[in-house]
Amino acid sequence: MLLMSFLVAPLGPLSEFFYLKDYWQPQLMNGWKIGFEDFLFAFCIGGIAGVLYEEIFRKKTIRKQPHRNFSIIIWFAIIGLLWMLIGNLILGINSIYVSASGFILAGIIILILRKDLIKDAFFSAILLGTLALFFYLVFTNIFPGIIQKWWLLHNISGIIILGAPIEEIMWFFGWGLFAGPAYEFVLGSKYKEGPLDLPVVGKV
Repeated sequence: MLLMSFLVAPLGPLSEFFYLKDYWQPQLMNGWKIGFEDFLFAFCIGGIAGVLYEEIFRKKTIRKQPHRNFSIIIWFAIIGLLWMLIGNLILGINSIYVSASGFILAGIIILILRKDLIKDAFFSAILLGTLALFFYLVFTNIFPGIIQKWWLLHNISGIIILGAPIEEIMWFFGWGLFAGPAYEFVLGSKYKEGPLDLPVVGKV
C-alpha cells in the first residue's frame, strides 16, 4: 500500500497542469493553483486502489512468476504522458476524458496479458467508484454548491450523480481498473486459491 502511495503521489501535482486548464479550479488552503492537497490525494488514492480488492475479499498473493514487468510500467507512463499531451493539447479533448480513457486502456492491456487478474481489476474499479460516490455525497452535503463553483461543468457533460459529476465516477472507475491489478502485474504475483471469496462484513 505504501509503495503504491509513494509511486503515485507525485502524479497528483503534475496532473493538475492539465486538469486546471479545462476541468476544475479548486480553491486550495495556501491559495496556490497546485498545493499539498494534490500530493495527498494522489498518495491516498494510489495506496487505496492498490489494496482495496485484497482487503475487502481477504486475498493473499504468492510469487509464481519469476518475471517482473517493470519495463512495461515505464512504457505505460511514457505512453500515458504522450496520450495526455496529444489528446488534450493537440486534439482538444477534455483532460478528464483523456486520463480516464488512458487508465481504462492500460487496465485492458494488463488483463489481456494477465487474465487471472480480471476479478481484481473489475472489483477494484467497482469498489473505488462506489467509494467516490459515497465521498461526494458527504462532501457536497457539507459544502453545498461546491461542484458548481469549482468544476467547469460547461466543459464536461454536466451530469451529476449523487452530488458527483459523472466524469469523477468514470475517472475513479478507470483508475481502479488499472491500479488495482498493477502491483500484482508488475511483480508477477498470483492470488492464492481458497474459499475466502466474499467481502468482509463483520467478525465472528
